[in-house]
Amino acid sequence: MNNPSSAHEIAQAATAAAAVPGPPAELVTGKLPLHFTGSAAEYFRIWIVNICLTLFTIGVFSAWAKVRKKRYFYSHTLLDGTPFQYLGQPIPILKGRLIAATLFAMWYTTTHFFTMLLPVVIVAALVLAPWVVVRSAAFTARYSAFRNMRFHFTGSYLSLSKVMYGWAVITLLTLGIGYSWWHQRMKRYMANQASFGDINGEFMATGGQFFKTYMIAGLMIVPGVILVSMLFGIGIAAQDGANKTAMTVGMLIVMYSLYVMLYAYTQARITNLVWNNTRLGPARFNSTIGVRSLLVLYLTNALGILASAGLLIPWATIRTLKYRAEHFSVTSEGSLAEFRGSEDMQVRAVGSEVGELFDFDMSL
Repeated sequence: MNNPSSAHEIAQAATAAAAVPGPPAELVTGKLPLHFTGSAAEYFRIWIVNICLTLFTIGVFSAWAKVRKKRYFYSHTLLDGTPFQYLGQPIPILKGRLIAATLFAMWYTTTHFFTMLLPVVIVAALVLAPWVVVRSAAFTARYSAFRNMRFHFTGSYLSLSKVMYGWAVITLLTLGIGYSWWHQRMKRYMANQASFGDINGEFMATGGQFFKTYMIAGLMIVPGVILVSMLFGIGIAAQDGANKTAMTVGMLIVMYSLYVMLYAYTQARITNLVWNNTRLGPARFNSTIGVRSLLVLYLTNALGILASAGLLIPWATIRTLKYRAEHFSVTSEGSLAEFRGSEDMQVRAVGSEVGELFDFDMSL
């Protein structure tokens, strides 16, 4: 389960304001916590049935499995006591997945058996990527609702392409230094194009703030690289096979530990930075994820999954969702009447499923 960072969640959290009963003037202020009430036992039953039926139907049931999973997660996510709603239907998702599977088969066949066509496939993938991102975000927002009002994502292929590839060129020209500004521009685009009713999101974080986070993460790598180099040197110099094996194992442990530490650090810092600098009309967001607590969560989840041969995946998923909900809240600062319904739009599921199959998630 992805963490709460998709484009529609800007509107999801913000609409807590609409859930607060108040005086006729509808002027309400206060901090509204997010709660996740799902349980590992309940989700395990959904998870195991989804896996079995998906395997039995050779993947066809996966569309229904996705709907069952999302409906469970949404209905157990409460903002000010009101649950969110997932309105997606299996058939559109199945159609999207069939198209996504066809594109993936074309990619796999070309890259493994017709390598001379690889440049053409890469160009096609680059052309397709912005469309996948836009349609995925639009579909997710369109079929997410709070108190029967849906969310929207209004980004377009052309506008996203300018941001995505314009700043990608700058990143290449600066030998990677510009990545922080590319990431910030992408987050800003996704936030500003997300809306609830007729109110669009606002994103205030700067590229310099992103750069600071990534610079600290880079400095954290240095001690680990030195230690790995030392172990590598000792392993080469060792004459005994057992010592070489021990050094190799030590290197792998250090490298994995460093990866988990850096991942927890960047996830915590970037998530907090994004949400704490995002607002939607009278609602602003508060994220207080801690690096140490997130690191412990990741490590214990990984150990539990490994020890149970994967059976504790639902347990790890529920723990993660509850942790993120406990460290997230919404503050209402104004009139709730600002949120009004907007024109309903139909969005195809194809972009969402292509993005999921290729693990191409660029949402907020």
